[in-house]
Amino acid sequence: MNRPILSVVVVNWNTRALLKACLESIQEQTLTPTEVWVVDNGSADHSPEMVATDFPDVRLIANDHNLGFAAANNQAIAQARGRYVLLLNSDTVVLDHALDRMVAFLENHQGAGAVGCKLLNGDRTLQPSAHNFYSTMGSLIENKLVALFWKRRSARTRFLSYWDHASTRQVDWVTGACLMVRRDVVETVGLLDERFFMYGEEIDWQMRMAKVGHRVYFLSEAEIIHLGGASSARIPARMRRQEYHSRALLIDKHYGRAARLTFHAKTAVSIGFWRALNALRGRKVSWG
Repeated sequence: MNRPILSVVVVNWNTRALLKACLESIQEQTLTPTEVWVVDNGSADHSPEMVATDFPDVRLIANDHNLGFAAANNQAIAQARGRYVLLLNSDTVVLDHALDRMVAFLENHQGAGAVGCKLLNGDRTLQPSAHNFYSTMGSLIENKLVALFWKRRSARTRFLSYWDHASTRQVDWVTGACLMVRRDVVETVGLLDERFFMYGEEIDWQMRMAKVGHRVYFLSEAEIIHLGGASSARIPARMRRQEYHSRALLIDKHYGRAARLTFHAKTAVSIGFWRALNALRGRKVSWG
């Protein structure tokens, strides 16, 4: 096989059926010369056996335990040969040559270091996937507690979470469920930070890209179904804790003490509010 243009990296943990559908969609919807890597993080559902049997051309790395999302991706990225590297969740389905469209975008826009696509829920409704980098004011306005009292219409022009995702544009960061990066950008900024076991690693990566001048884009013409949370739903309390710790790590790494204290205070107030609200409703809410 000649050197591929695209290397797709799919990290899997106990999502065998979804992984199979994902790999089938890549095969059916991608014309670009592509190598596909599956890194299995110690699944107990025979995912590696399925990949080896049903997809013999896929490059399989089978770990005996869960290394986390960043470390597992890094295993494949370090060996990938493509001009572009794509992080793709196992609970996705590629639609209408989405990966080809993303490759074409990077080929035609040399100033773009990375690109994401439009993510759709299972019912084909929009799943916001382009976001602003963290700011204290932004995190307050986008927080669910404040959103109860905030006029979203006035926020749409400032905050990408409220944006309709109807056009292609430069953004701060895109969701790591589908993130395509130039190989030379990876070589410049390095691999994913493995201190992020899960959540936050793609934000940190794109922040590091931005700091050295690489631009990230959202491509509205490329669409992928992302079911979301297929692995984390198995252990929701643990994943909530992990998400919190990853956000704290990200803020510690890039923003400093004042932002960290604000983040912890805002989180404590928000958790307290929702616990109180659900207690009034007769529901028990667990934070791990």
